[in-house]
Amino acid sequence: MIKLITFDLDNTLWNADPVLVKAEKVLYNWLQANCPELAARYNMETMRDYKTAIVADNPALLHRVSALRLEALRRAMLDAGYGKCEAELQAKQAFDVFHAARQHVTLFDYADGLLEGLSRRYQLAALTNGNADVSIIGLDRYFNFALSADDIGKQKPHPEMFLAALERAEVNASEVVHIGDHPEQDIVGAYTAGFHTIWVNFDEKPWLSGLVSDDTAIGEAPVPSAVANCLSEIPKLIGQIENSMIK
Repeated sequence: MIKLITFDLDNTLWNADPVLVKAEKVLYNWLQANCPELAARYNMETMRDYKTAIVADNPALLHRVSALRLEALRRAMLDAGYGKCEAELQAKQAFDVFHAARQHVTLFDYADGLLEGLSRRYQLAALTNGNADVSIIGLDRYFNFALSADDIGKQKPHPEMFLAALERAEVNASEVVHIGDHPEQDIVGAYTAGFHTIWVNFDEKPWLSGLVSDDTAIGEAPVPSAVANCLSEIPKLIGQIENSMIK
């Protein structure tokens, strides 16, 4: 039977887009007030371009969003004329401002009740490519553990995060359901690791085929075990997956 439920976070339990936009603005306002030389040199758009340029030189940072943002801030500080020690200190303070603002999420309808109910029966784990922190958000009371690409060094759909969850929970892949919104990162990635999958599809989009990751041509994308158009449907879908395992 199912022993572990793993959840993606951004755009599965809350809408991440407005959260990230607001956090970027909070960060830039802080830079204007505390690092005017940098703010005069870079606006929010050019700072994003700066991050992209850094990834080109350091591909490993593509999988570590916190480390990438921190390094971009540090280098931008140096370019703006700050000394090495001051640049590192200011970059850390700036990142902390962004990271705190990034945790101000509004849960989708039914998310809190869903997590509470599932946590009574299963182990729950958060698997995220981003830097949302369930302990700061206040969801750690439901999750047994959380793993991020910053921790693992690889983003989903790479199997490493899924395999790390199996090791941490001490379960087999066939005993896990992964729930997420992204067809490739969540559904294809979890399927490849041997998990059952529930695709969160609020907009009722058609299932995608011919997905291609950076590393592997997927070809015909595996169909998710179940599809949820609303978070309230998930307990029933997990039950259906468990029933199919008995047959």
